[in-house]
Amino acid sequence: MKRNDLRSIDLNLLVVFEALIQERNVTRAAEKLCLGQPAVSAALVRLRALFNDPLFERIGRKMQPTARALRAAQTLGPALDSVCTAITNTKA
Repeated sequence: MKRNDLRSIDLNLLVVFEALIQERNVTRAAEKLCLGQPAVSAALVRLRALFNDPLFERIGRKMQPTARALRAAQTLGPALDSVCTAITNTKA
C-alpha cells in the first residue's frame, strides 16, 4: 500500500482495532472508547474487509485474535504511538 492510498481508509478504525486487541471483547472495547457496542461491531466488519482476515474469532466470551491480527498489532501499536507523539510535539 502506498501512503496516498491511506485517503480511502478511516484511520479511526485502527484505534478500534487497538482497543479490540487489548480488551478481546467488543463490549469492553466499546466502553473503553466511549462508543456503543453496535459501532464497534460495525467497525470490526470494516476492519475485517480492510485486512481481508477475520482478525478475531469468538471463543467463549473472548475474541481470540488471529495470527494476522497479532502481527498487525505489533506494527500498529508503535505507529499509533508515533502519530500521538508527532501531534503532541508540534502543538504550540
